[in-house]
Amino acid sequence: MQLFETMKLESGLFPRISYHKKRMKSASEQLGFLFNESTWSELITSISEQYATGVYRIKIMLNKDGIINYVAAPLPEKTTFTAKLLPLIADVNKQVIVHKTTQRAHLEHNHQTDIVLLYNEEGKVLEFDIGNIMIKEDGRYYTPFYNEDFLRGCMRQELLDKGELLEKDYDIQ
Repeated sequence: MQLFETMKLESGLFPRISYHKKRMKSASEQLGFLFNESTWSELITSISEQYATGVYRIKIMLNKDGIINYVAAPLPEKTTFTAKLLPLIADVNKQVIVHKTTQRAHLEHNHQTDIVLLYNEEGKVLEFDIGNIMIKEDGRYYTPFYNEDFLRGCMRQELLDKGELLEKDYDIQ
């Protein structure tokens, strides 16, 4: 198992890089992975310099022993996605739900749609397989309350911190 972060890199800059670092460091501590802040910072600087122009999807992967590597790919300009509802598998280890690990079997689907929106046994809407959900209602944006039942995204957290996103549960009923 590895921990990983997937980030947008645009013109050599990572939006929300402090959130990604914090999430990787926190998951490392909770799961017993070695995380070296200097190695992380050096890699981020190197990637930023190497990909100083253009827009990329960067996936940084951390092994339990602290070895860190990455994959870079051009970020597609897709703006619309098809989606369907999918129940979250009931017996999934909570650690792989709340941390971004390579153990992601609970997110697998047949790809009849681009993405899936997960919900739990009680019908609570949780998250998409590629990110958190935001619902616009009466001019405000909402996202589900976090109860250790989904992966908290970095953009979600930044918007909550700025007061631009509020928490409110939704169900599929």
